[in-house]
Amino acid sequence: MIPYSSLPESGLNTFRGFSPNWWQQVLEQSEPSMYYSSPAGRGFAAGSPRRRRFFGDEYQDILQDYYGAAGTSMRQGNAPASFMDFLETDPWTARYSSLPQSARGVTGMASNPRTRFLFNY
Repeated sequence: MIPYSSLPESGLNTFRGFSPNWWQQVLEQSEPSMYYSSPAGRGFAAGSPRRRRFFGDEYQDILQDYYGAAGTSMRQGNAPASFMDFLETDPWTARYSSLPQSARGVTGMASNPRTRFLFNY
C-alpha cells in the first residue's frame, strides 16, 4: 500500500482531495450516520429491546419531521437547525410515549395484578 504522503500531485491522482479525517466528513454529511450515531438516540435505545427496535424503525419518520421543521424555519426567514441539533431535542421520547401501552410493552397485569382466583372443584 502506498502511503498518502508519497502520492504524486498530478491531475491523475484521484486521492489528492482525500483527507485523513474523512469519517468526520461522512458523519457531518450523511443523515443516516448522524441518526444512528446520535448520543441522544443511543441513550433512548438503551432503555429496553422495544425502545431499541423503535429507534431503528423510526428513522424515516424522524427525518420527515426534521424536514418539516427545517421547511417551517426557512419559511419564517430563519436558518434551519442541523439534523444533529434536531436529534438533540430527543424526538423519540414524545413519539414513544404517545404509543398505546400494548405497543410499548406495558400491560395492565404488571401494574394491577390479579388478586382473586375462582377455582372449580
